[in-house]
Amino acid sequence: MLENNPDGTGDLQICPNVVPRQRRVEAFASDGESLLYSSTRDEASALNRTATEIWELCDGTLTVKAIARVLGQRYGVGEADLLADVSAAVTTLRTRGLVDVPGDTGDDA
Repeated sequence: MLENNPDGTGDLQICPNVVPRQRRVEAFASDGESLLYSSTRDEASALNRTATEIWELCDGTLTVKAIARVLGQRYGVGEADLLADVSAAVTTLRTRGLVDVPGDTGDDA
């Protein structure tokens, strides 16, 4: 589920074949950006446009790699060029309690 970051920092990131799924949160959207509130964690997270797009694609059917492919097709960029950034974004979303990945349990994943 997690692997070392390819940038050599030693940070862990979500693997490309993981299928992230949104957690239940209250979402407030405006101009392509989102404010997500998790009542179970009593936390709000502000997402820019790119993070919002990634979060919206975490529908429980697409892998991280497939999300990178969708965004690449949308913006005319190679999937490989986006994969590390998408993986980092999904890792952050998971850390903030906004998505689950297979193997997560509870609300403090």
